[in-house]
Amino acid sequence: MTQQNSIPIPKNIQDCLAIQAHFIGMPKITKKNHVEFFRRGKALQLIGVSWVTKEVDPSLEDNEGRMPTLKEVEANIGIVEEEKAPHFNEKTWKNALYQMIEMGTEGLIKAEEGETTENEGKQT
Repeated sequence: MTQQNSIPIPKNIQDCLAIQAHFIGMPKITKKNHVEFFRRGKALQLIGVSWVTKEVDPSLEDNEGRMPTLKEVEANIGIVEEEKAPHFNEKTWKNALYQMIEMGTEGLIKAEEGETTENEGKQT
């Protein structure tokens, strides 16, 4: 699970959806966009981002996370609206997703470099 320090810890599914709205660039869940809202959330889950934790969904394990399900998104049509969330068209969304992938890649490389440096120092 990825949890940024500046992101509030969600207490319920509406909190999770509100956070998701900011990351995916969809300020409001509507009948017209709810499937795309869900799909963009699943793309984030694929790269290791999740906000639904055991605190929100007790059926999850302690270190397990996921993004909201289609049913959870549908249940919040017209309820979750984040006025300050950006609006991403398809191209902007793909660019944002790619940037998140790049940030995660850089983090993995730096972590490996740190491990390599530590291991090389121990091999003397």
